[in-house]
Amino acid sequence: MKKQGITFDDFTKNPEKMIEVVSAFTKKNSNDRDYHEIFSSVFVLRDFYPDGSEICFELKSNFDPKRDTINSLDDLNKLREGTFTDFVFKSGNDLREFQLKRYRGKLNTEDMFKAISEVIKHYANDLGSTNLLLLLQSSDNTVNTTVFHELHEKLKGLNLTFTGMILVMYNENMKFSVINQIYPALTASRIESKLPSQQN
Repeated sequence: MKKQGITFDDFTKNPEKMIEVVSAFTKKNSNDRDYHEIFSSVFVLRDFYPDGSEICFELKSNFDPKRDTINSLDDLNKLREGTFTDFVFKSGNDLREFQLKRYRGKLNTEDMFKAISEVIKHYANDLGSTNLLLLLQSSDNTVNTTVFHELHEKLKGLNLTFTGMILVMYNENMKFSVINQIYPALTASRIESKLPSQQN
């Protein structure tokens, strides 16, 4: 952003510019997954939590606050632990751990269920208390909410034992951020989208 002379206020005038900048950045960086996790936690998921909530990242066991400093995203990524918890939200005494997965496939029950099942199997069917957050980045234009009901029923049939939730998040017409819990319950939360320049 600095190299291109772009500010967060520029995103207010042109929301598509934010997507363009993030896409260009992630294509040039091999650790784009790490940057995407940080970007999503700060600018996408944050508004679903009350003011005063904190975003946390698990650091390597050899992290020493007297020796190691975090002054940039690069510093943070070098010191992050490679666990399946990508980030944590702390709200009061409540801690919510998240594993973020981007989903770029078709927005139908069969393809989405297959993708979710593969993630669960990758972690030996046990994510513990970690919440699986599927961030939709599909080329499909619309999300049919019937898919969430069908996914919920299919996931219930798997007899999963972990205590975390399975969530699906997407942007609705650049106006609303939506999170659908599809396991263990079926719920939906919808808030007005805020650009980074509008956030505190």
